[in-house]
Amino acid sequence: MLATAFPCRSLSFLFLRRRVPCSLWNNSAIRTTYSNEFTKNELLRQYNDKQASTYFDQFRYLRHLKDAPTAPLAFGLLGLVPFAAVPMYMYSTGIYSPDLAFTQLAYSASILSFIGGIRWGTLLRESNDWKQYAYSILPSVAAWLALLVPGRWSILWALSSLQGFGFYDVTQPGYPLWFKGLRVLLTAVSSLTLFATLTLSFILPKKEAITKNTQRTM
Repeated sequence: MLATAFPCRSLSFLFLRRRVPCSLWNNSAIRTTYSNEFTKNELLRQYNDKQASTYFDQFRYLRHLKDAPTAPLAFGLLGLVPFAAVPMYMYSTGIYSPDLAFTQLAYSASILSFIGGIRWGTLLRESNDWKQYAYSILPSVAAWLALLVPGRWSILWALSSLQGFGFYDVTQPGYPLWFKGLRVLLTAVSSLTLFATLTLSFILPKKEAITKNTQRTM
């Protein structure tokens, strides 16, 4: 089948053999169904979707950011401003503010809930998968717990939740490659800002919290 679709001397055949590993190329199921079900780009896309098996593998999706539509890319980058503003302000003033740290934590919780909503939305058009629907509500539960966990553990919980759900999402089908790249970028930057806030809580003098809620949680 493949020999008919891509003769050995054709440039497309050479390109495909160079991009796809031998273990995938030699899969008999793919060879026998290629001419009927797949195009070259679809085969490569499926290979990309199946390879994010370790934490650092996900960063290869960053190369697909160039294909991202302008609107989600712009809004995604703007969404990093509340994350980054908090540690930058505290570093510039030289004082750790629990009230500001709590605003960052609350924003992290809202982003976690939004992440779950994205997954839920991808399932509406095609699925009755209980496992996937159950997963889509877990980020909201994690966001709620982040607001309940006391002290610095709340920041660590939010950071871990963003990282964990981010990695799991890029290994799942249903998302375009540019979205996976954007998700990796936004998760990495937001996690770094939370880590910066956590670090500043240890090295900067602490300002007294104003609100009772902040006193309890931060």
